[in-house]
Amino acid sequence: MRQVNHHYQNTYRKKLLAKIESVKTQIFSRNELTRNHSNQEQLRLNRALKTFAEQGHIIKISHGLYAKAMAIDFPNGEKKIILRDSFESIAILALNKLGVQWEYGSAIQAYNRGETTQVPVIFSVKLHSRFRGTISAQGRKVIFEGRINAR
Repeated sequence: MRQVNHHYQNTYRKKLLAKIESVKTQIFSRNELTRNHSNQEQLRLNRALKTFAEQGHIIKISHGLYAKAMAIDFPNGEKKIILRDSFESIAILALNKLGVQWEYGSAIQAYNRGETTQVPVIFSVKLHSRFRGTISAQGRKVIFEGRINAR
């Protein structure tokens, strides 16, 4: 992880970070943080969100969607930024927040029905409504079955 040293912490960032922490769910969208959609305000928001991501407060998971994060320290002195909740639960929250109709993928459904003891490693979902975006974090990605999100 890259060390980020900012020579100032302005009140805008402090208020924004407090607003992020007050969000009840683990994910939030840019629209939840500001009502002012002027170009200047959006640029300020971009800079602040980028700084928070570098500092390890948040992780970008999709276009306009962020998840709360935390930093963990290893005994060898390294730091790693991780999601506060499991990737699967964050992905489910993101799909629901985006209004995408979905169900678990075939491997997860077979495991839940007891048809197999093979634990699914990849988180996959079947989409019932169109979604062209991606949901990813920490090197993991939601896999979409059925090619409904294809162009």
